[in-house]
Amino acid sequence: MQTVLVSCIGKKIPRWFLTHSSKSLQIRPIWSSSIKMAAEEDYTFGPYKIHHTEVFYSTHLSYAMVNLRPLLPGHVLVCPKREVKRFVDLTGDETSDLWLTAQKVGKQLESYHKASSLTLAIQMDEKEKELKQKLDLDKERKDRTLDEMSQEADEYRKLFV
Repeated sequence: MQTVLVSCIGKKIPRWFLTHSSKSLQIRPIWSSSIKMAAEEDYTFGPYKIHHTEVFYSTHLSYAMVNLRPLLPGHVLVCPKREVKRFVDLTGDETSDLWLTAQKVGKQLESYHKASSLTLAIQMDEKEKELKQKLDLDKERKDRTLDEMSQEADEYRKLFV
């Protein structure tokens, strides 16, 4: 079943829109991606356990967290809640939610940091991590403490209330 995000939920949708395909369409409200922060929910990022205080935004399928080694202010990670090896392994709903979350988070952080642009990247697999380490990109930045990351997440969390 194909899912379509429609911004006119609650209004009458033209019949031709719903019957343009041989597949039936499921209409779900766009606000289903709204924030749902669980007070004590912990997350995982690959083999790493992410403390709930590092997460500043969450939906039912995605979450956004501060970075252990940020390149610049506002460098955050937006991740699917379900662990998958590759981007292509995400479901359509997960992909949609991930990009809508990235857009919402990006918009808020771009404004907060008075930035003039936004860059999005997909981390694919271990080969990329190995390349970063060979180039010493991760070694140039020191790890932040949980307290430092929690304070940053607290500031970002205020942007979404």
